[in-house]
Amino acid sequence: MWRRCIRQPSGGSRRTGAMSSRSWMNASNVASLALARRLKARAPNVTIVFGGSNCEGVMGAETVRQFPFVDAAVSGEGDLIFPEIVQRVLKGSPLAGLDGVKTRATVRREFLFGSFDNAPPVRDMNALPYPDFDDFFDEFNATGFRSTWQPRLFFETSRGCWWGEKRHCTFCGLNGQTMEFRSKSGARALEELTFIVERQPGCDIQVVDNILDMRYFNDFLPALAASDLEVELFYETKANLKKEQVRALRDAGVTSIQPGIESFGDNVLALMRKGVTALQNVQLLKWCAELGVRPYWNVLWGFPGEPPEDYERMAAIVPLLTHLVPPIGFGGLRLDRFSPNFFDAAKLGFTNVRPLPAYHHVYPLTAPAVANLAYHFGFDYAREQRVHDYIGPLLKELRVWKSLNGESTLFHADVDGRLAICDTRPAARAAVTVLDGLDRLLYLQCDAIADVRRLADAAHAGGFEATEASIVERLEPLCAKGLMLRDGRRCLALAVKLGTYKPSRAAKRALRDTARRDAALCPKDAVTQVLPTPRIAFEKIWRAW
Repeated sequence: MWRRCIRQPSGGSRRTGAMSSRSWMNASNVASLALARRLKARAPNVTIVFGGSNCEGVMGAETVRQFPFVDAAVSGEGDLIFPEIVQRVLKGSPLAGLDGVKTRATVRREFLFGSFDNAPPVRDMNALPYPDFDDFFDEFNATGFRSTWQPRLFFETSRGCWWGEKRHCTFCGLNGQTMEFRSKSGARALEELTFIVERQPGCDIQVVDNILDMRYFNDFLPALAASDLEVELFYETKANLKKEQVRALRDAGVTSIQPGIESFGDNVLALMRKGVTALQNVQLLKWCAELGVRPYWNVLWGFPGEPPEDYERMAAIVPLLTHLVPPIGFGGLRLDRFSPNFFDAAKLGFTNVRPLPAYHHVYPLTAPAVANLAYHFGFDYAREQRVHDYIGPLLKELRVWKSLNGESTLFHADVDGRLAICDTRPAARAAVTVLDGLDRLLYLQCDAIADVRRLADAAHAGGFEATEASIVERLEPLCAKGLMLRDGRRCLALAVKLGTYKPSRAAKRALRDTARRDAALCPKDAVTQVLPTPRIAFEKIWRAW
């Protein structure tokens, strides 16, 4: 690949007016710089222009200042300015004077005044052209890789973040200076997706939006569900989705989401400015399991001022969630450029903010230059905070959760008008619990987070006499069994409804063995004469499988 790029810079031309551009983001810095240097050595007249998230603001200006083989860097969105750059390069005209374009003629002034402008952003997303991947596939098909793997194509329906416009999550460094949320119409989004799928059939589609436009539940998603397109999409969302919204995502072919869960501690979530509660995060994981949508999420810790008590509670909650999809990763906080934690570091409790040590091994430059190029930063706490002293129990439980690998289950199903809750979690108190009457009604009402007052109203509507106090007392055994979570007046059932959700074979075997053992020990009292025994309930469910 290196040799092919070197042999064919901009179509093999060495004349003035030839151009090579690189989109520079995430961990591609060194590879892009190395390729650019070799291209410049082979074809000195080629104009090399960088763009992408790692060129935004001071990062782009420092790139041009430090690396003489880079002629220009575009800060911000390049859609509107890039055609003008191409025209100037073809005419042999200088690039100075274009908004957001950093050149050696402009960066000195920018550093002098400490102001780094951006290229003009796209306001009308519908005006953007469809992506054209044809050149890529011409090259790709010639490599022989087509028979071994399919590329994943990017699909964009919006830019910016509507939540970040309202309340920027403290750790998020995405969007830089382009937080303003803009999206394509539902009709345009469907037309473009259809074009991509028909042009390059069989490829995975990766939606690159930072957050789902909630208006798509009214147009794009229903239209996609009704279309003939067979796609599996990934979207980033907030975690406060309603159940019907999760269902709408699934019906439209959105099979995986990244909901930004991050924590099960309300105080920690408030410090993050996530705009959700711990119960909402658990609720979404449960609904994803029920409806067949895969959630990808992480756990973060280490925010200044976070109460250790939140982590004690999380360590107690996690064993109750092992039937749900675990986090893909977990770890301590890192400061990213453009995040509130970075630009408001002192206010939010950070001090001694500095580039991560690896940057100094990568770039043989001065400390100030490295700081201008870096995107990830380390820090000290302004006030002493012994994170490792309180994170240990949670870390242990998270590792256990990931190690279970789908062998744990907690679900419910109706059996002869009664609710059977089946449980194989390591924290299970009983393999099968059977609920009848008011207990069944209350548990089903808590599929979504329910206030005690709402539960009392539901009980009265169902013909049961119950006060708020009696309902709290009635639910306490279910909380003690780990079948429910209660946070003050708010309650949430944890069992997943059997249906689309099917436990793994390992979970079924574990449930069968545990249920038979528990049934043998079950006392023959008046209650078990009225209700179906756990074994009978289990055997009916087993036959249904």
